[in-house]
Amino acid sequence: MARNGIRIRRVDPGSPAFTAGLVPGDEILAINGRPVPDELALKFYLAEDVIELAVLKAGGAEERLQVDLSDGRGLGIEVDDFRTRTCNNDCLFCFINQLPPLVRKELKVKDDDYRLSFLHGNYITLTNLPERELDRIVEQALSPLYVSVHATDADLRTVILGRKKVDDLARKLRKLIDGGIRIHAQIVLMPKVNDGSHLARTVFELYSYHPGVSSVAIVPLGLSDYGEARRRLTPVTPDFCREVIRQVAPWQRQFRRETGRGFAYLADEFYIQGGMPIPGAGYYDDFAQIEDGIGMVRSFADEFAVNLARRRKSRAHLRGTLATGGLFHPFLQECADQINRKWGSDLKAVAVENHFMGKDITVAGLLAGGDFLDALAGRELGDFVIIPNESVSRIGGIFVDDRSPEDLARLLAKPVFLSGRTMKDFFHLLCERL
Repeated sequence: MARNGIRIRRVDPGSPAFTAGLVPGDEILAINGRPVPDELALKFYLAEDVIELAVLKAGGAEERLQVDLSDGRGLGIEVDDFRTRTCNNDCLFCFINQLPPLVRKELKVKDDDYRLSFLHGNYITLTNLPERELDRIVEQALSPLYVSVHATDADLRTVILGRKKVDDLARKLRKLIDGGIRIHAQIVLMPKVNDGSHLARTVFELYSYHPGVSSVAIVPLGLSDYGEARRRLTPVTPDFCREVIRQVAPWQRQFRRETGRGFAYLADEFYIQGGMPIPGAGYYDDFAQIEDGIGMVRSFADEFAVNLARRRKSRAHLRGTLATGGLFHPFLQECADQINRKWGSDLKAVAVENHFMGKDITVAGLLAGGDFLDALAGRELGDFVIIPNESVSRIGGIFVDDRSPEDLARLLAKPVFLSGRTMKDFFHLLCERL
């Protein structure tokens, strides 16, 4: 048996694993004869009442253990995190290749891992998947998956992904869909590359898989000041955004007539850059692609209105600064104005320009600590500063330039707070913590 299992990091005292004699450092190789390469496989195969574990003990011996899990307590272990599978594409627009030299090292990992797609909604291309992994996705029902398509024309997709050989996307999509896997697709739209008639072909060919392909996110190309992409690709402009909105609108009406859903959704940035109103909540249906910037502004605005109406005035006189990226700044300023009018507060919203990656990068999630310092130093900030939650990493809580909110607070001589993951968190901060 190949020794390619998963290492136990912790065993709960009194658990079935403890009773069976498992200890930290042991490696689970298989469950009921089936390989266990990571935690997803572990959880899937632990669903049975009685299991046989093939275990490589910390001392080097291999053992087989029978474990009864019929009481529903679970095995009672923690295991090592799996190693992220990396991407072997060289995409025209690859944002990893556009990162500045001093960016946080974790951001430099080119992941193309279907497990992260299932767990966290990361986009994968399917180009790095051998047949056995497609079979595993179907067997273990790892659904939904988020797939970067960009173009369904095989030759164009090959160019966009920077590959030498054509990848059989259609066959892989069909195999996954026939196996019960639901797909959310993505198109990074690049002027003069995959727009116009190419966009129409891609959207409608993906629509032919509906409901297996449940939605398509269309997001605009982003260009930093680094890498080859800025030199070889055409930037997105307000006119381009308006043209895309006009092109896609009749398709969305057709899809909604035929399926009851819009199917293809445009990123908020198209409307903001194009100077067009943000659509209402009904446009986004179940907000399936919100993590890709599809409906974030509408969700924020609607949830803000509900929470402001429900919340009593803060006990304190709020006097502080809300900082965000240039894209979202007008909406945050309007929210600050509403709070000021209702509660008699003095909140100001400040637009933070991205000097670290380039002025055309306007989303809050890619702002560096140094960008916040540049925008806020020397200003009258009031009693506190609130920054967007997405500006710092989930693990470690640091900005893209390795600075921390604590660094920012020390240099500004003001307390710095994260906005929170939800609108409820934001109002809890305003009303109960400040």
